Amino acid sequence: MTQQTVILSAIAVRRFLIHAFALEGFQTLPDIPAAIAGLESIQEDSINVCGRIHDLILWARVRDYATALLHQSLYEAPRQAFEYYFPNLHVLPVGEYRYFVRAMHARRAPADQWRGLTPEEMPVAERLLERLDAQGPLRTRAAGSADGHTTSGWGARQTVASRVTEKLWLQGYLSVARRENFERWFERTERCLPPECAALHHKAAALPTHEEEAIYLLRKRLRTRRLFRLPKSGTAILGEGAFVRVEVEGDPRPWHALAEDAARLEAAASLAPTREAHLLAPLDPLVYDRDRNRALWGFDYTWEVYTPQAKRRWGYYVLPILVGDSLVGRVDPKLDRKTGILTLHSLILEPGADADTVAGPILARLFAFARFLGAARFAFEKAAVPEAFHEPLSNFKG
Repeated sequence: MTQQTVILSAIAVRRFLIHAFALEGFQTLPDIPAAIAGLESIQEDSINVCGRIHDLILWARVRDYATALLHQSLYEAPRQAFEYYFPNLHVLPVGEYRYFVRAMHARRAPADQWRGLTPEEMPVAERLLERLDAQGPLRTRAAGSADGHTTSGWGARQTVASRVTEKLWLQGYLSVARRENFERWFERTERCLPPECAALHHKAAALPTHEEEAIYLLRKRLRTRRLFRLPKSGTAILGEGAFVRVEVEGDPRPWHALAEDAARLEAAASLAPTREAHLLAPLDPLVYDRDRNRALWGFDYTWEVYTPQAKRRWGYYVLPILVGDSLVGRVDPKLDRKTGILTLHSLILEPGADADTVAGPILARLFAFARFLGAARFAFEKAAVPEAFHEPLSNFKG
């Protein structure tokens, strides 16, 4: 089957993505399940400089979002979501658990020290499971150091018990019962997730076939991108007809989208622009693809949290700023939870962005952001923030 080709301007494609990722307005989605379904998954991260990544992603989209809402969806009955790698740590719809069971079982084979349990770890695992059965949910740090220490896959020192707990979770024996200050408490899967999830570990016939799983997960990964460079495995697994070729004016390399988005792409040119502003999480799906940022927006962005300080161009935890259909700048905020001060280390506008034009929507979102974080006031160096922002920021009272 011949692929359909759609030729669009960069602005039209931007608007397609903004709508596909539910950013055509502020907090347009009714609840957490709607956000997870629309975005396919929500990436999680432990770093908390001005709110964690998953909370920032949801705050931009979910009506009256509060962190307790995600906690309810993940850890309170009836559970609507679970946590697993896809390929990084994500919040996923609980109805899709069956597509991850084979990966869990594959990790049970002692293929290497990072996946399967080693002979030395087996007795540690047995003792951990006995403690869970006797005491209930067990937090990571409570796993204990009686069995010694080892090195994690990230090169960090950790207890053997903590590493074994992580493996048992990846293998599906355990699930996350809850989190406290983002620290995980683990429980046996059968006492944690809905019965139908735990049952899948014992009913291979109830699992999707290898082919069904490969098709489903690839389509899911591509839907998290919406517009992508066609992966080599794409046509081999899904077939030519699963894709539409997207030629963006000014970009010599073609993009692709799933055929299901063809109508939305063709209608993108008629989408009305919005003047809403968004402060985007560093791993927000709209800006996750750095190549796409440069091609569509001319926006060069790298999350520099793991970049040595001397080599950072923008800052430690910089949030891209979207106004309407343009990425107009970036802000580097940090919240002091003791004093309630939200410091803006910098607020930098892109060349061509008019401060007087974009200041209003950006300030409105900054004020909402401060209230979401519980900040009482802003702090900033005047040289690091455009003049149009000085007086409003100084006058803010949370």
